[in-house]
Amino acid sequence: MFKKILILTTFFLFSVITFAQNSKFLAVGNVKIVRQEPLAIKREDLNITIEKDNTIKVESFYTFENVGNYNVKSTFLFWLDSNIEKVEKEDFSNKNTNNRGKYINNIKFFSDYKKSQNLRAVIKFDENIYKNQNGEDIQREWFAISKTIEPNKEGKLYLSYDLKNTDFLRTKNFTYSFDLVNNFLNKNKVEIFYVNIYNKSLKKIKSIDYKGYEFKNISTNKNKEHFELLAGSVNLDDKMVIYFY
Repeated sequence: MFKKILILTTFFLFSVITFAQNSKFLAVGNVKIVRQEPLAIKREDLNITIEKDNTIKVESFYTFENVGNYNVKSTFLFWLDSNIEKVEKEDFSNKNTNNRGKYINNIKFFSDYKKSQNLRAVIKFDENIYKNQNGEDIQREWFAISKTIEPNKEGKLYLSYDLKNTDFLRTKNFTYSFDLVNNFLNKNKVEIFYVNIYNKSLKKIKSIDYKGYEFKNISTNKNKEHFELLAGSVNLDDKMVIYFY
């Protein structure tokens, strides 16, 4: 898995490979950086809202601190995985056959409160990493920006996007992944981790599974479920799965 990260810096200039259109949403990932840096995650606020029309809105706000003695200029990225139908011959034409916009839109990055334009790249690999995938063929879309944080300074990063066609009504689950690499300080340990999950859909939430943490049901409206997690000193790895009835 780790070797796939090594070529990212060249991928973000363009998307070079296209794949079959028949695919299935698997998961979306938390923000990572492409190489190890002396960056501590001071806080992450993560809001996930399942709307009435089954769109899933994700908002995340990060505070990082550069504890090193040099400027850290790195690529901050998140990813989306989908199962793809295996084809005998790849299509290298300019046609949009790599699912651009099929699962995600309205992506917004703000670096220290200033809007930043993200770049997109696509790779393909074979690996079994999700319980609900059919076959080993995975397409991974990367979305990234470049950001610099000075020594002994904090940096802010805000990210939001809308997910569609996740098919959670059929699969009865939604996966938000913290896997991949541990390039932040102390194996991606965050000092404060605050998660809010709102559900306005007709499918009620059965449980939320993340490393044994307890999500409190603080709902005050029967038409809008609200689950909350506030924890400290959390290593951001593994997967968070929302299960529905």
